[in-house]
Amino acid sequence: MTSESSTTDSTVVDVLARFTDDGWTSNHVARPGAVMKCGNCGKETPTTELDVDALHRVEGDSDPDDMQIVLGIVCPRCDTRGAVVVAYGPSAPETDAEFLVDLDLDGRDDPVAVDPDPSESAEPGPE
Repeated sequence: MTSESSTTDSTVVDVLARFTDDGWTSNHVARPGAVMKCGNCGKETPTTELDVDALHRVEGDSDPDDMQIVLGIVCPRCDTRGAVVVAYGPSAPETDAEFLVDLDLDGRDDPVAVDPDPSESAEPGPE
C-alpha cells in the first residue's frame, strides 16, 4: 500500500475493505465493560489483554463529531486477525469510550496509509 491510497479511504467502509484485503478478515466487536468479542470464536477478552496491531482514524466530512477508528486486533484466544470499529471523541457512546481507555494506541502504524505489507503489522518473528 502507498500513502497515496489513504486519500481514497475516507469512509469506514473503504477502510474496512482495505483491512480485509490486508488479512484482517474477522469482525470483532467492542462490548460493554471494556471487552472485545471475537468475530470468529465468540470469546470475550478484556481490553487490557489486547494488542492493537493496526489502526486508521476516520472523520466525517460533513460532521466533525463523526469520528471513528478502525483497529486491527488479533484475538488472543484463537489468533484470528480482525477489525473493530469504535467511535471516539465527545460524541462516542460509553461502550466505545470504555473500550478505548485501556488500549495502547501510541506508535501504531496506520496500515491504510503507510503499511506496504500487512505482515509487517503482525507479531514480529524471532531475530
